Amino acid sequence: MSPTNGYAAQLLSLPVTAVVPVKLLGLAKSRLALPHHERRELVLAFAVDTVVALTGCAEVGAVIVVTADPDIAHAAARLGARVVPDPDTTSLDEAIAVGVQAAIQARPEAGVLVVPADLPCLRPEDVTEVLRQSRGFPTSFVPDRAGTGTTMVACEQGEAVVTRYGRESAARHTELGLQALRAAPVRARHDVDTLEDLRHAITLGLGASTAALVGDGASRTPRRPLPTR
Repeated sequence: MSPTNGYAAQLLSLPVTAVVPVKLLGLAKSRLALPHHERRELVLAFAVDTVVALTGCAEVGAVIVVTADPDIAHAAARLGARVVPDPDTTSLDEAIAVGVQAAIQARPEAGVLVVPADLPCLRPEDVTEVLRQSRGFPTSFVPDRAGTGTTMVACEQGEAVVTRYGRESAARHTELGLQALRAAPVRARHDVDTLEDLRHAITLGLGASTAALVGDGASRTPRRPLPTR
């Protein structure tokens, strides 16, 4: 292996910086058909479980949470994440851009992994597998379980991080040239927007914070039952 190729391989093996954008709790997950205070609790729990999975992954060297919400900021800092203020609470892509800028300034030698804060099933090994599958692609993304949306976006060191989250984002990310990681682990593809999504997430196994609120479908008794269909 030439010295140049060896250096490139070393860069690919460096832990990435994860960027996690989180909306104000009062504005997030409006499609979750729950009372306002219960929805806030769940959104916070989703974010905590997502950050816990990232901080527990050896391939993630740092986690940056972009938010304007003080409760999210407090929880993220307690988990060891760096908190960056979100100057625009309405645009997910703009929040991501702020986080990416902070990530590159702090660790210019590392790649970037964008992770939405609504992956309560995520485990460190799922993050490891996504990063393994992303190697060799300058930019890539994880389609959601429906195949039309996007959960994670991975970019190698030196690549421009451009995201187009929202409805039908998988098609937009494909048009931007990102490689779809269609074999990504199911828990990395399962974001939660609706109660039906949450019910399915329970069957996959929830993180501790979310399970404490709704139960894990097995050993736990739900603190409160989910509404019926």
